[in-house]
Amino acid sequence: MNLLPDTENKIKVMDLNPHLLCSLCSGYMINASTIIECLHSFCKSCIYSYVESNKYCPICDVQIHKTKPHTNIKPDKTLQTLIYRLVPNLLKNEMQRRQTFFDENPYVG
Repeated sequence: MNLLPDTENKIKVMDLNPHLLCSLCSGYMINASTIIECLHSFCKSCIYSYVESNKYCPICDVQIHKTKPHTNIKPDKTLQTLIYRLVPNLLKNEMQRRQTFFDENPYVG
C-alpha cells in the first residue's frame, strides 16, 4: 500500500495563487486581513489604505461599514500561515524587510 500522495494529483502553488495574492497590490498577502461581510482577503496595509477613501469591498462592492470600516476587517492568521508555508522564503524575506525598515527608521514603532 502506497501512503504517498499521487504525484499526478499534486496541487501547484501557481494554481493557488489567485487565493494567495492581494488584489490591491498583486503580491502575496502580508498580514492577511479579511472583510467579515464578504470574506475577501487582502494585505492589512493595502485594505487599510483602501478604506480611507472607500467603504466598499474592492472585489464585490459590499459595504464594509458606514463609519468604522476597520472594525469589520479582521486578521486572518490561518490564511497567513498557509501563505507562509506555501511560498518558499516569503516569511524570511518579509522579516528581513521589516528589520531593514526598523534599522533605517529607529523612531518608528
